[in-house]
Amino acid sequence: MDNKNNVVIFQSNVQNVKKEWIDYNGHMNVAYYTLAFDNSLDDFLETILEIGPTFVKKVKQGPYSLQANYHYLDELRLGDKFFIKIYIINSDKKKIHTVLEMIDFKTKGQVAVCETLLINVDLNIRKSVNYRTDVIKRIELYQDKCSEIKLPLQVGKNLKIIKK
Repeated sequence: MDNKNNVVIFQSNVQNVKKEWIDYNGHMNVAYYTLAFDNSLDDFLETILEIGPTFVKKVKQGPYSLQANYHYLDELRLGDKFFIKIYIINSDKKKIHTVLEMIDFKTKGQVAVCETLLINVDLNIRKSVNYRTDVIKRIELYQDKCSEIKLPLQVGKNLKIIKK
């Protein structure tokens, strides 16, 4: 967890770039950025919002990804260490809009940003349903904490080529 301005934000455990994650360009392949973001998101959902794997098994509801947008800003190489911070920037009774920020452990510089939209799905009927009231309260509480954080500049950006 990161303590900045008395706001506690989720921070994943420090991870190392593994040999099998390296592509032919000599840096971490984009598939492993996605894996690292996804694993951290699962940990966040389990430990902070309490809607991760334990909740899914018990209640038979789980978060599905509707959309994701990635920004690769710097490269990671074999043995580099990083961690991920997670913010909630918007939500309603069914959906959560999150931002995940990958940070180089050594330089503290931003490596990548993932913005994703999740929706709660009842696994018995395979349809979206509202979160329970207690879950909505945890989501809103964390979202309120995130409202005090300066978000990455990449949040909400469209994919396009800009002609000069």
